[in-house]
Amino acid sequence: MSDITPYVPHPGAVTVFSAEWCGHCTQLKTMLAHEGIPYREIMIEEDAIAEQIANEANGGSWLIPTVVFSDGSVRVHPGLNGTRERLGELGEL
Repeated sequence: MSDITPYVPHPGAVTVFSAEWCGHCTQLKTMLAHEGIPYREIMIEEDAIAEQIANEANGGSWLIPTVVFSDGSVRVHPGLNGTRERLGELGEL
């Protein structure tokens, strides 16, 4: 997998690989903001490495939102519940 280090957030936050046209991305970001979960948005159309990481994490598909956690783990389209669950597993929520 490509080097994910520049996209790894601090504990308790997430990085969301997103696109402006992606309704699921907008929905997730809105819910994260409502829940007070800090996030960094990376527009994959503007970042070739982020696009490559999303492709690799998704088995060659361009599925977003793709979410990066503080331990470097990646979840594909986890929604709010999946994001909260992973943050809880990491002891960050």
